[in-house]
Amino acid sequence: MGYWKHPERVWLRRAIFQVHLWTGIAIGLYIVVISVTGSAVVFRRDLLQTKLGNIRAADAGPNAKRMTEAELREVVLRKYPGAEITRLVIPRRRLTPSEVTLSVGGDKIEERFNQYTGADMGELHPASVAIMEWFVDFHDNLFKGETGRQVNAVGGGLLCLLCISGMVIWWRGRSVWYRGFYVNPKRGWRTLNFDLHASMGFWSMVILFMWGLTGIYFAFPQLFIAVVDYFEPSEVVNGTRKGDEFLAWLVRMHFGRYGGMGVRITYVIIGLLPAVMFVTGAIMWWNRVLRRWVTETRAARAGATFTHPAAAEE
Repeated sequence: MGYWKHPERVWLRRAIFQVHLWTGIAIGLYIVVISVTGSAVVFRRDLLQTKLGNIRAADAGPNAKRMTEAELREVVLRKYPGAEITRLVIPRRRLTPSEVTLSVGGDKIEERFNQYTGADMGELHPASVAIMEWFVDFHDNLFKGETGRQVNAVGGGLLCLLCISGMVIWWRGRSVWYRGFYVNPKRGWRTLNFDLHASMGFWSMVILFMWGLTGIYFAFPQLFIAVVDYFEPSEVVNGTRKGDEFLAWLVRMHFGRYGGMGVRITYVIIGLLPAVMFVTGAIMWWNRVLRRWVTETRAARAGATFTHPAAAEE
């Protein structure tokens, strides 16, 4: 019962606090970078649709006729007179644009064209898309492929540890438990900093834990599939297994692939919270650990260099 009334007096809680503190210090910057890049990746599909959108269904109606290769070449050269077409791809899919590569005065141009109307649909590889893919590769793989995903799995596991240990620390006792839900601006700045860190951690804990768990899943999906197979053998279950549905749900939740723009904006806000929590956590670390260490070190140095006048006369 001691933890429920006075958690600050419980030895295990103090030990978990140290685990939380040093884990946060060890991977704090990593979590900040992954969270910030993840906030950008949320809008990947929106960007691809804007920059690399498919042909409108109205253009490819039931009576619409695709251009022949000769007709499309004529349209392209009319827009780029004097250019040389070095590559032209007319896809089989009705709503996929044609891809054209041209050489104009020694410069290489890659464009997408509507294969029904001949309209220029923009660059094949826009700079904004290239930047977004850079964010995606860093967020998913740390630029290191499968090795990077495994590193992310370790980071995801430590993030889950931070969430669990944070919830243990969050509890302030039965008489004042409600204080962990909000920030009281009338309290001192140190308490305000702690309240900000605790309240943000509480309200974002579930989704942060889910992000950490899915980070492990993306690196080692077979482990999760093995668990599903154990509880729901495929030869026993008819149709889609609940475990498979759960894993698919985790993926959608990780990337915010549900709802509308409001969900994605919410993900961006939550994705930026770890940066604020890192700053507030660093301030607490300074107040609780570094400041005391600096003070004691300075005092020790001052004592070592001080010479008593009586000792100097001897």
